Amino acid sequence: MSNHAVRLGASVLALTSVFAVSACKDNAKTDDAESSPKADLPAASSTPSAPGTPSPSPSSTAVPRTTQAAIARYITFLRAVSRSDVKTMCVIGGPAAKKAEDEGFGKCRTTFAITLSMISDAQLKALRTATVDKSKVTRRANGDVDIPARAVVADVRFTAHDLSDMTLSYRHGNWFIID
Repeated sequence: MSNHAVRLGASVLALTSVFAVSACKDNAKTDDAESSPKADLPAASSTPSAPGTPSPSPSSTAVPRTTQAAIARYITFLRAVSRSDVKTMCVIGGPAAKKAEDEGFGKCRTTFAITLSMISDAQLKALRTATVDKSKVTRRANGDVDIPARAVVADVRFTAHDLSDMTLSYRHGNWFIID
């Protein structure tokens, strides 16, 4: 297994690689329109693709292709983690979860359920109100947005070991965790 596969798998199992799209293949329909109360962005929903379809389905309303919109989507993911909402976690983190599955790790719902069991109650509680320090977020030349664990501002300090550095990519009108 490549170093990337090991890194990605470990991230998934340690709440690191907990982000992507509808590659969960779970027939789950999730309205992830909720966003951070601090984000002034329009809500958008993402409905997972049919089972076996690896690409995310388009949003009914496209969200902006901005760094702020990517951060808001990431915060939505963090809120889902805090609620143990595996369905939403698989929608947003589907592409990364699919990549991990292809490299020998379990399906999204199973893997995230295991990941959640490894997160302390204090960490889950801290994610309910966590924000992101935009000054630590970077946008790549290709438009992807990197959000390091150190950018998460919460009552509990998170490291790359606890909460992996994430990359979000704009696909089909919304942001998804790809790595």
